[in-house]
Amino acid sequence: SVTINLDVVRYADVLQMMEKGINPVREDSLLARYPPDSQIHLDRPAVVCDKFGIIVFWYLPGAIDGAIQVSSTQLQNDFPLARSVTSSAATSNNWRTHASNFYSSQSGGTPGCINLSPAWFMQGHPAPKFHPQVLATLKEVEGRSFCQAMHRPAVLITAALRVMHPNLYWSSLAAKLALGLWADQNKSNEIGDRLREWPSVFTALAIVCNRRSPMHRDPLSRPQWFNAMTTFSNYGVATIKMPNLGIESVYPTGSMVAGSGQIIRHGLEMADGNRTAWVWYMRDDVHVFVDIPRADYSKYWSLVADCL
Repeated sequence: SVTINLDVVRYADVLQMMEKGINPVREDSLLARYPPDSQIHLDRPAVVCDKFGIIVFWYLPGAIDGAIQVSSTQLQNDFPLARSVTSSAATSNNWRTHASNFYSSQSGGTPGCINLSPAWFMQGHPAPKFHPQVLATLKEVEGRSFCQAMHRPAVLITAALRVMHPNLYWSSLAAKLALGLWADQNKSNEIGDRLREWPSVFTALAIVCNRRSPMHRDPLSRPQWFNAMTTFSNYGVATIKMPNLGIESVYPTGSMVAGSGQIIRHGLEMADGNRTAWVWYMRDDVHVFVDIPRADYSKYWSLVADCL
């Protein structure tokens, strides 16, 4: 494991609820208050912990085998990724889908970013006042077929979460089961059907192809939780930068990384090539809706004790 001189819990306390990580003045202030005491370069598997043993980041290059990479690339071709790219005026709120952050590649791959979820709260319709809905991308025939065909990468990421963050795994599994019961009791067949087909405890997946990622945080994540990202396709040298941790890591195809998108300010630098990422995540409003307690941080020594 790698230990950094950071108190994650107190760091999370000073973050704002919707911290986006794109304000340089704000980020400089946070760096001045919590400066990394060293610069670390990761190029082999590692678990990064804060000074009290809370796990901040998992880095697993080579975790995705070639067969899963090929099947994942084939699966995403079923979706109209290009329709997700916007060309309106660029703002701090739309960088994830704005055309200026996408690029074409000679080796193929349609630039774009779509979200898939069997239970999603639309903007301005929060829990518990409103009910979740199946995202439109899963209502189409391609979406239903995708659920049935995505089992290998979904089961892999679910098994990885069971090891990396057991609290979040069990909490998310309970939330998914509770959602299924709610759907059955309320005759919401559409959500019930999609939940039965959805093979991951993560309740949402973003498929991202050929996108530049400027420095940012994920404001709807939670400090205690992990997002998990897998990457594949054919591309050159890529580097994940995490300046508030003092860490850079190479990011070859077939990698899996996991950590709190809210705690870690992160961005991606890469050479030309065709790069696809599957980003698995969940939303707290889904857990709120079915009254599941929020999972606490993952602790390194608890994981070690579980293995003994």
